[in-house]
Amino acid sequence: MLLRAVLLVCATLVAAPALPAQVRLERESWALTLEFPASPAADVVTMPSSKGDSIADRFTLQARDEIFLALKMTYPTAPTAADRGMLHKEVIEMVMSSRPGRIRTDERVDVGEFPMQRLLVAMADRRAFREIRLVLIGSSLYFFSAEWPGTATPPERAQRYFASITLRPEFANARAVEERERWREIVQGGFRLRYDASRWFRDPQPSEDPNSVILLRVDELAEAEFVTSPERNPAPTMEEVVIGAAKESAESVKVVRRAKKYRGSAMVEELRFSVRSEGVSYENHGYFYSGPEGTAQLRAWSPEKSFRQVEGDILELLDGFNITRNAGGSSSAGR
Repeated sequence: MLLRAVLLVCATLVAAPALPAQVRLERESWALTLEFPASPAADVVTMPSSKGDSIADRFTLQARDEIFLALKMTYPTAPTAADRGMLHKEVIEMVMSSRPGRIRTDERVDVGEFPMQRLLVAMADRRAFREIRLVLIGSSLYFFSAEWPGTATPPERAQRYFASITLRPEFANARAVEERERWREIVQGGFRLRYDASRWFRDPQPSEDPNSVILLRVDELAEAEFVTSPERNPAPTMEEVVIGAAKESAESVKVVRRAKKYRGSAMVEELRFSVRSEGVSYENHGYFYSGPEGTAQLRAWSPEKSFRQVEGDILELLDGFNITRNAGGSSSAGR
């Protein structure tokens, strides 16, 4: 997924007319700001994968015989600091494959608390050089490059381009940024689900029910469903609804634990139950609610043999569920 995504966004460069003044690139969602020698062309590239879409926010400029590129790649799952080396290695291999050359310099030049990798690549077939910088900040990989003909010494505009890369103050604390950016949120009407995108990802396959979202654990040992309705369920308890639906297709259903919990200011039903289907036993854990805000079911499950391994992550996911009292408006899902 990563190699195809970066290959696509780095391969095509868009020409833009040279302008006399430096152009500052500042985006609210970007951790870094920088200056182009002229106004760049901008586009967004979406790359589908088995875990959802990778989205590249890309800016490109060809000014005379110099080429500049800046992009931010955001992934459907949140890479951690431990993934940095793997991501950098894959991107570098892709770059060297798509635009061959010989690495002359490979060093670390940090930006704030974040380790940035700097490469200088000699491209003999083009009689040109390319400088590349890579840095993982939060859930996004930033890629910057400048290419020029002639000697290894960067021309003034390339030097100014890289020297202008600046970390925004709100991203100064690397640990806080990593913690903050690995969390995503789904909002449906008066119901919210906050989840850790380093552990869970949204199933990219569209659901027949627009108010149903399926989440998969990154190792796919567990699955979860978050389904809501603006209507209140007429049943006396949600246990009757949930267990009744399970019994319609399962060989056996056994309630292990029932309890009540507050989520926000609302009380929800908590159920732990076992379901045996097609000879396989599954452990289920969920929070269920019906009230003036509508109906919500958040349920996660795993095969019995792996449930202990994922139980903590399932509980963390359930505890990301909250209810906004008397929320109005139509349902919507978001990241």
